[in-house]
Amino acid sequence: MPTTRYELNLYDYIRILKRRKFVFFTGIISGLLFSLIYTNLQTPVYQAVAVVKIEPSLIIPGVATEMFGWDMLNAVNTEVKVINSAVIAERTAKKLGLITDTTPKEIASAVISSIQNKIQAERVPDSNLVKIIAISSNKDEVAKLANTTAEVYIEKGIEDRTRRAKELREFIEKQLVDAEQNLRNAEEKLRKFTEETKTTGVGRQLAIELLTLQAKRDELLKIYTEKHPDVVSINQKIKFIEEQLTKLPKEELEYARLTREVKLNEDLYTLLAKRYKEAQISEADRVQTAVIVTPAKPPTSPVKPNRMTNLSLGGFIGFILGIIFAFVVEHLDTSIATIEEVETYLGLPVVGVIPHIEDKTKKRQKFLFLKLKDEISDIKNKLVIYHSPKSPYVETYHTLRTNIKFSQEHVETRGIVLFTSAGISEGKTLTSVNFALASALAGIKTLYIEFDLRRPLVHRWFGINRVPGITDYILGRKMYEEVAHTTTDFLLGGIEIERIIATPGLENFVFISCGNIPPNPVDLLSSSKTFDVLTELKEKFELVVIDTPPVLLFADALILSKYATYVILVYRVGRIARGALKRAKDMLLSIKANLVGVVLNDIRAEEMEPRYGYYYAYKYYTKEK
Repeated sequence: MPTTRYELNLYDYIRILKRRKFVFFTGIISGLLFSLIYTNLQTPVYQAVAVVKIEPSLIIPGVATEMFGWDMLNAVNTEVKVINSAVIAERTAKKLGLITDTTPKEIASAVISSIQNKIQAERVPDSNLVKIIAISSNKDEVAKLANTTAEVYIEKGIEDRTRRAKELREFIEKQLVDAEQNLRNAEEKLRKFTEETKTTGVGRQLAIELLTLQAKRDELLKIYTEKHPDVVSINQKIKFIEEQLTKLPKEELEYARLTREVKLNEDLYTLLAKRYKEAQISEADRVQTAVIVTPAKPPTSPVKPNRMTNLSLGGFIGFILGIIFAFVVEHLDTSIATIEEVETYLGLPVVGVIPHIEDKTKKRQKFLFLKLKDEISDIKNKLVIYHSPKSPYVETYHTLRTNIKFSQEHVETRGIVLFTSAGISEGKTLTSVNFALASALAGIKTLYIEFDLRRPLVHRWFGINRVPGITDYILGRKMYEEVAHTTTDFLLGGIEIERIIATPGLENFVFISCGNIPPNPVDLLSSSKTFDVLTELKEKFELVVIDTPPVLLFADALILSKYATYVILVYRVGRIARGALKRAKDMLLSIKANLVGVVLNDIRAEEMEPRYGYYYAYKYYTKEK
């Protein structure tokens, strides 16, 4: 039989997730549990941060920065590398007492490397602040480690600045001696030339004026460009003086050159003498090149593992896995889930949809791990007599009766309705009892026969003795009046009188239990006596309802189907594979049973397809007002 391909839409995906909610939530819970276990197994990591303010202008004495053009911005980045260096790590280890000068080299190297791994310095953007971050599994260690590293760095900074100041002083001192000697030599040359040669002094004046203008031009160029009017004007004057010097006599020109040389050496000597004094002061002044702005404080909680982050990630992964698992299970499920699938696959109409009845007391007891009620009490609460006659739950059975009645072109005024199923635990017995009760409440004289001779249950629900019953009647051991049970028997069996009084129409219901179970039920059911009894009972009642064992397990249903006016196959969604359901259908049709359709049992509203939205009403209207 060709099947219709149905494309899944958003509602179908939601329905699948609702149907497989146990698998879905198992995936989420598994993800959360895994992340929780992973988090608890991880070693806690703590972090402490000390903030240090670096003064680049103090790292190198001012005279050096002016003389050598030190880059202040790069100075901070350089100091970050210094803090991360092995030198600072070694000093920190010694200050903490972790190593000494006598510690073996291998052990000392391991300790220093460990501290380097625990300390990370980084610059705060657009500032001269540096964060010294200490990370360790020892909660009491991190703050002390960060602060000690900052202190060691500051101490080293003072030492380095003093050392550089000393080196600078010694360098300037040597240059100063050379400048002094050069100045004396220049002055001596000028003196000798003056004594040996007679000059007018014009060259000397021009040389001094030229040096003065050149110095002034150098100052202006620090502010302006070559095209600035003031610079252009001075350049013109310098050019004029240089031209005048070229026109001077040889003696005057030499005199001007010697005068200029003396002037240059005097200026250099004066500058070096000034810088030398500054270097002496810097060497004697132990100024801190950095200060601790914010000392590190002991952490109150670890930074790793981040419990909330891990749980969120675990929950998200579990959510994804839950969806995947739900769809995998749905794909592997060979049962049939929807009305359309049943009708398409079996080629039979769905004549009834029985909604799921939630027992909140039982659900609460399971949740609280309390002792559950007995099975009989649980089933009795699902009988239609315990629900309002106008409730949608009861109406489903009226709808079922109507669909069965009009399923054939020729409507039988009296008939036998046989209920069976492909496998066990599909709810055929409860469905058949409720169908019979609902028919009786509607004013139809109804007989219910417990023909499930393999596992009889109904007599227990009504508190009726199993013996005598239908088998005893068939074998002629008992009269009809002895096996037929009515309202009076139900009252004695445990049905509350208030419930009987509140259920008008119950007097139309007659029940016959299974009776003594024969050694070979098939022989009894195949006998002509069974046919004669069913024919007799069919004449006495408007409706006879028969419950039989599963058709795939026993031949009872196949035998009795020959006598039935209508045969109903009860299917509980997700209980058995679709192949087994189809096999049951084929077996019934093979003996020419009048199989009118399928009843979907225990359907949850949220699992139904949206295009059958009218069934959703059961979810909201099955609550008693």
